[in-house]
Parts: sequence; C-alpha cells; structure tokens
Amino acid sequence: MNAFLWMLIITVAPFIELRGSIPVGVASGLNPYLVFVSATVANIILIPILFLILSFVFDKLGDIPVIGKWVEKRLEKIDKKAGKYVDKYGYVGLALFVAIPLPGSGAYSGTLAAFLLSMDKKKSMCAIAVGVLIAGLIVSLASLGILNLVL
Repeated sequence: MNAFLWMLIITVAPFIELRGSIPVGVASGLNPYLVFVSATVANIILIPILFLILSFVFDKLGDIPVIGKWVEKRLEKIDKKAGKYVDKYGYVGLALFVAIPLPGSGAYSGTLAAFLLSMDKKKSMCAIAVGVLIAGLIVSLASLGILNLVL
C-alpha cells in the first residue's frame, strides 16, 4: 500500500491519530512537511464529523447491552482524563488535553469529552483543532529528532 495512504488511514484511526501517523510517515521517507500538514488537516477534519455522529451513537447504540457497556466505560475513562483539564481551564484545558501527544488524548477523546461536558460545539471545535495542531508539531519535532536536541 502507498505510504501516504497508509499514513492517512492511521491518522483517522480512533485513538491513534496523528500520534501514530506522523512517525510512520516520516519513517516511510515522506516529506515531513507534507506529513505534518496532511495528518493535521485530516485529524482536524474529523472533529465536526465526530460531533455529528455522537448524538446518534449515544441515543441509538447506547441502548444495545454490549455496546452500551463499552460506551459507558469509554465515557468514564475520558471524563476522568479530560475532566481535570476542562474543569480547571475550560476550553484552554480542552486544547491542552488534546495537545498531549499520548494515546487516548487526541481529537476523538477531546470531541467526546466536549460532548459529554456539554461544551459549546464551535468553541470546542476550535480548542480541539488548536490541540491537534500543537500535538502535530510536538510529534513532528520528535519524529525528526529535533526535540532530542532541545531536551
């Protein structure tokens, strides 16, 4: 499979996102600027799509026993992780939560947290996008070895 396409598939994979796709893209020999821009834009495009489907997921699929339990556990985990940032810092906290380049703290989790906490969608989308941008920069710099020089 084409390295660029593979990178994009990883970018839209839940809870992996650009944290996994940028290192893969750079390691595959793709242009680092192309990798950063493509992965970041693809990750940001997910945000409004995720907001659109969340209502359906929680209203319809939450009633199915097995899926409902999985959704409930996922919600508890995200609320526990994101809640401390959002409760204390609001939309800046949401952006910081998404910006932390660790698994489970990306656009999917940020959107889910904003939805669960009944945050304003437009403000949340902006905060999540800023977090994705920051995470993309951090992961790109780490993938290129630049952070090693600074730290």
